[in-house]
Amino acid sequence: MTVTVDQMKNNGNIYFQGRILWKDRMAVLGYTNCSFTVHFRGTRLSVVLRTGENEWINAPGLRVYVDGVAASEHVLGNVVQELTLFESAEPEEHTIRVVKITEAGMSFVGLTVLNYEGELLPVPEDTRRKVLFIGDSITCGYGVLGAPDAEYTIRDEDGELSYAGVLAKRMDWNAEWVSVSGHGMFVEYTGDPENILPREFPYTNWFYDKEAREDYSRFQPELVVINLGTNDSGMINDPNIRGGFLSRYESFLYTLRMAFPKAKLLCVLGTLAPGMYEYVEQVVNKVKQDGFTEVYGLELPYHDVEHDGMACGHPSKITHEKDAKRIEEFLPAMSF
Repeated sequence: MTVTVDQMKNNGNIYFQGRILWKDRMAVLGYTNCSFTVHFRGTRLSVVLRTGENEWINAPGLRVYVDGVAASEHVLGNVVQELTLFESAEPEEHTIRVVKITEAGMSFVGLTVLNYEGELLPVPEDTRRKVLFIGDSITCGYGVLGAPDAEYTIRDEDGELSYAGVLAKRMDWNAEWVSVSGHGMFVEYTGDPENILPREFPYTNWFYDKEAREDYSRFQPELVVINLGTNDSGMINDPNIRGGFLSRYESFLYTLRMAFPKAKLLCVLGTLAPGMYEYVEQVVNKVKQDGFTEVYGLELPYHDVEHDGMACGHPSKITHEKDAKRIEEFLPAMSF
């Protein structure tokens, strides 16, 4: 049996998580940790996937879970590829989830066809608390698998090992990501003002379609965690950059408040940007004075390279785990 992409949308037997762009006869998985889940009884389940003409260092990575247990990992090295998710001699019943562990800014994964021998069963409704993570390379899990000073390759990236991935799994949240390596609140790491998260945030997948707007009503989080400013920090001594950062951060919080009126907003910073949190704190205090409620700030310590190591110049797995714990311990102060 075959399920085409036209039959997938609003199909109770296939559950999509994350910002999914429906275009070009594909369900496009872009941002970190986007996924799809199938509850299946039978002998074989496979999918046909598409991606762009990526260099190997940017080819997207996937992790497959069977009944909640990581079963395999895959890299889409071909533009079109069929991937067998499950196969057995006798019919078996399983829940299979496929997660894109790499980020939207480098490559996409398009689900075009699902083939199965057996039957698809309804996927239970996801009633877990909804949380949205917004950030840069740290939130993407950039380089987390790499050596301390390794050169860039997306093969070393794993969004499920980021502080956000660790925290979402530990708390059993229904989490989504909008995170882009190198991009900032007001400028990117090179100082370029074009590549910034506030520009990309209103779109379902800016890197694939710069016109398709995200429908905020689709996913209304109870908590939004913002971890932006690391890439702005290198130019923050420039008065114009500093003023722009403060202004843009404030306006972005207003964007989030309008999009998610009932969400708690948590602004964190510090893992790779020592001294930068004071500017975030200024913005948080200002919007509170202007009448904002349910907005909070949390400074994260600069990563301890001596004791916890480093990965591709970025936080190690140990640091990500510690930051996840720090945020978890702060949640009661937010009544969350």
